Amino acid sequence: MHRVRFTSAIALAITATSALAQTPAAPQPDGHRLPLATDSLEVYVVRLGRPQRTGFLIDRLDTVQVDGETMLRRIRRTTDAALGSGADTVVHALATLQPRSVRTHSDRGTEHLDWQASRVVGVVEDADGPARSIDSPLPKGWYSSASFDLILRACPLAEGYAVTVPTFGREGSQVLTATVAGSEMVEGHGDTWRIEADVAGLPVTFWISKASRRLVRQVLHVSPVFEIIFVAPRVGSSA
Repeated sequence: MHRVRFTSAIALAITATSALAQTPAAPQPDGHRLPLATDSLEVYVVRLGRPQRTGFLIDRLDTVQVDGETMLRRIRRTTDAALGSGADTVVHALATLQPRSVRTHSDRGTEHLDWQASRVVGVVEDADGPARSIDSPLPKGWYSSASFDLILRACPLAEGYAVTVPTFGREGSQVLTATVAGSEMVEGHGDTWRIEADVAGLPVTFWISKASRRLVRQVLHVSPVFEIIFVAPRVGSSA
């Protein structure tokens, strides 16, 4: 209960503030900044300031060989009463996090996309609709929308750092933005970067550990009275 109260207090106390930001730039992620590990995050829905645990998310980073090249692979599994259940696997170029393949299976549907030099091809199918073939030209430097938080974690974060991330996913092309709004101590995780982002019109706040580059908290500000929170167990906790 202490963690639930603390999470709720953080979510209600922190508002989207803007620091003196640099001009937003193209992302410069480096996958070598990311720890190869498996992290877990608990999911809470907060209505009118009252948090309720609804599920959990397991997020694993490792490497895999593809055609003789070492790639970064992310496997993320969600089991949640509010968000639904599913699993997605994204394979990226290790140094740049440029996507190579996306495989998603969830309550919402499926997404099988392969990223080529200048195109993305594959099939997207919604749970309540027919499959749609994807064959779209993309300029160099676009990313998978499923990897937005990963890209932020791998960027050269600093006070006022601002970035614009062009992405493509099941919802089509979107340009996502983020700014490092400041530093913040998070109990059980130490010093973090607090990042305010706009994800297709949805305000999202990320707290990223300065020491480990792990995501320790994420808040989706759905409305003034409704939020979805992802929170990592405190370091050393068996939870």
